[in-house]
Amino acid sequence: MEVWKEMRARMEDAGCTADAIGRAESLYEAGAVEDLIRCLRSCRCDALEEIHVRQRRLDVLDGLIRDARKHVKENAR
Repeated sequence: MEVWKEMRARMEDAGCTADAIGRAESLYEAGAVEDLIRCLRSCRCDALEEIHVRQRRLDVLDGLIRDARKHVKENAR
């Protein structure tokens, strides 16, 4: 059970949802290792998608910064 406590803490640190953690716990207790790995991979995909969403937001902000700089340069002439 100590192994599960550590795994649970690490999943929480990774930002896994409570549902995913509960599902992983059930799979761990059932000894369904392949299904547990699939569950963890699903959590990883969710985390990667979150990165992509945040990257798109950063790209928009970068574009706004470029536009603002361009506007300042054009008005300085």
